[in-house]
Amino acid sequence: MEPDNGSRRGDRRDGSPQARTQARSKVGKSSPSVPGGSLKPLRVTPPQQSGPGPQSRRFGAKARPFKARPTMAPARTAGGDAGDPPALSPGVNVLTRAGIRIVHEDPELIVVDKPPGLLTAGTPGETRESLFDLLRQYAAERAGGKRSRQRSRDQRDAEDRPFDRRGRVFVGVVHRLDREASGLLVFSKTDRSLHWLKDDFKAKRVHRIYTVLVEGVVGEPGTSGTIQSFLREGPDGRVHSISPGEFRGVEPRRFAPRSPRPGTAPSSSPARTEAASPADHAAGPSPARPAVTHFRVIACNQGRSLLAVRLETGRKHQIRVHLSEKGHPVVGDRRYGSTDESLGRLGLHATELGLTHPATGSPLRFRSEAPAAFYRAAGAAPPKPAAEAEQNEQAARIRQRDRAKTEAAQRDTSWERVAGWYDHLISERRNDHYENVLLPGMLRLLAPSPEMRVLDIACGQGVMCRHLAAAGGCHAVGVDASASLIAAARQRSATAEPGHATIEYRVGDARTLDRCGFTPETFDAAVCVMGLANIDPLGSVFEGVAALLKPGAPFAVVITHPAFRAVDQTTWEWDPRTGRQYRRVDGYLSPGQKEIQMHPGAAPDVITWTFHRPIQAYIAAGRAAGFLVEALEEWPAQRISEPGPRAAEENRARREIPLFLGLRFVRR
Repeated sequence: MEPDNGSRRGDRRDGSPQARTQARSKVGKSSPSVPGGSLKPLRVTPPQQSGPGPQSRRFGAKARPFKARPTMAPARTAGGDAGDPPALSPGVNVLTRAGIRIVHEDPELIVVDKPPGLLTAGTPGETRESLFDLLRQYAAERAGGKRSRQRSRDQRDAEDRPFDRRGRVFVGVVHRLDREASGLLVFSKTDRSLHWLKDDFKAKRVHRIYTVLVEGVVGEPGTSGTIQSFLREGPDGRVHSISPGEFRGVEPRRFAPRSPRPGTAPSSSPARTEAASPADHAAGPSPARPAVTHFRVIACNQGRSLLAVRLETGRKHQIRVHLSEKGHPVVGDRRYGSTDESLGRLGLHATELGLTHPATGSPLRFRSEAPAAFYRAAGAAPPKPAAEAEQNEQAARIRQRDRAKTEAAQRDTSWERVAGWYDHLISERRNDHYENVLLPGMLRLLAPSPEMRVLDIACGQGVMCRHLAAAGGCHAVGVDASASLIAAARQRSATAEPGHATIEYRVGDARTLDRCGFTPETFDAAVCVMGLANIDPLGSVFEGVAALLKPGAPFAVVITHPAFRAVDQTTWEWDPRTGRQYRRVDGYLSPGQKEIQMHPGAAPDVITWTFHRPIQAYIAAGRAAGFLVEALEEWPAQRISEPGPRAAEENRARREIPLFLGLRFVRR
């Protein structure tokens, strides 16, 4: 049964942790064990008798009977501060029998260390016992069995709904690990924390590091890289990887078979199969979704490599498919091409988990070291036990450390295919957004001065470069991946005013600025006008710009506002009851990509890509590269509607709801 997500959803993110604590303190009296009364601990009483427990399976099967068992030692906890809810001692529980270690537990959530071979949660009709089943039994033991259904709504709210609507103890599945994998998993104990944690996973605010043993030598210790592709699940449950070059949004299921890796049979080719079957095509549009995996080599020997892997996205079998596609299947993963059974299990362990507590807002960090056999199999000594605080500090530092440069298989997001159309639109037809909003706004953000050396990222045909040279007397340097647009920029700058001789242009990818021949730390400023939303990955751009800017130099960017101008997620609508025009927003936090037909009537096959990201993604990418945010501005369009009955209201709505978002970063 899915948890209720009704009226209480509005309580999840009411400002700061302090504000949430104050709001929650109004519900019930303060508890002496919880500072400020921000959480009311669950009432934990022992079962009245041993025997069958409640019908606690979320997916419909019966739970096993539970019996009193020996008390286990208190769970180890990590992270947090004095404001965290008190950790609960596991006491008598059903988990120790299954070899499951409780890493942390409080009234809102429970973190466990899953052993290999155990399902996270079964599907409808599943008969095998799962970790979810065991946790429901454990929670029922702790809460003293099934709760009366006659309790009032006020009482339920005061306890933050530790029981579901049927009176059963609440346990929510937040994320999953493959059955053959092991490591850290978090489950919620209230519906509020379930929605909070799921939102954090969806918005990529959760830190996850995996230790993975793979076949073959990936590289020397310290080598890092990034794997990107689109992943989709076939009818047989097998996940397939589609390279960006093969997936163009039109019949993405039709991809060529991949040759088997040397030394393996054709049937074990892991990442791609032969053309999809008719039944597969009949299933409807492809569910292919982008997936990004970052890795770093820890050790390599004996024909194996031990990797630390960080997920930017969390797709099914993502690590297994991506590493197999790279020619290094996970040890023990026969499904995706492994022939190495030396471990006797899958070489995948969830080592680090970092999240924000749903009640206090304080950070939590947990670590479960991979089995020593992982290290020995790669010819390395297992790590010595370290203090929990030191391990958590290392877990925090590793976040976004291993960003790799763009590989050859990344998306081709240049505008080379639409260069002629774009040049005509901006330079000849004179786009009014550029003249009235973007160029003045960027000059305000940048505040250029004479002799300033400015780098223009994704410069197109050089409109901003010429504006900087003419208005600010700057030495502008434009970079764009489209050779045709750079040629147009040079031609237009050559015929412009004499002052424009301080402009130069180079063909180059914004994601690999280190290959453009620039000397590090030689630019006084950088700009990117309407380009970042068409480039992926974002982090490579910020890292490249940071390397070229002098300390303290600004980086000014402008994009269409992600909250109000997301393709296929926002639109203008009219309310006939109030006579008001408003902007409808159907989605915002979930990142995604869309293909855009630049001129559908003339050439519908000519497309470019746009990548939707929430504002926090741009802030996070800048911070990871060493930038601080100094200014944020929101700019409405300056267009005026033609005279008519709705013109005044259309103009009002256009002025109130911004079209563009301007940001000024400063390199630390």
